[in-house]
Amino acid sequence: MRKHLKKIILTVLICTAFAVSSHNSVAQNGYLTPNNITRKPLLKPGLPNQQLKKERYLGSRLIYSTADPLQEIFTKDVGLSKACQRGRFKQVKSMQYIAVVDGRKYGAALYQRNMLHDPKKLAEKDRIYLFKGQGTSNCRVYHKRI
Repeated sequence: MRKHLKKIILTVLICTAFAVSSHNSVAQNGYLTPNNITRKPLLKPGLPNQQLKKERYLGSRLIYSTADPLQEIFTKDVGLSKACQRGRFKQVKSMQYIAVVDGRKYGAALYQRNMLHDPKKLAEKDRIYLFKGQGTSNCRVYHKRI
């Protein structure tokens, strides 16, 4: 009777250890969710953080870059900032086109239909527009002649 009981306990322990080890390996890869639905992880396992920092503007198109401070080159436009806060002057797709000014990233747009949503025709053709905080009540718009 004791031998039979020992075999049962040993079998249960082995099965439990196997189940736990297989569950941990799948969970570490990021493919197991609480509902047992498989999905891809957000980042590939083992991808170093330095590689992500090298591709800082991945998915955006850089259309303007300078090391000069923002206030020296661009002018803040109060009227366009209010229109941006109300959604009447904004980029068609937020941060699709960007400008890097003094190491900071801003949304950027030129007077083109694929870049700028401007139903009231507030934009001028010879300017570049920078957006900070688009989609919020604190949206700021800066402009500069090109």
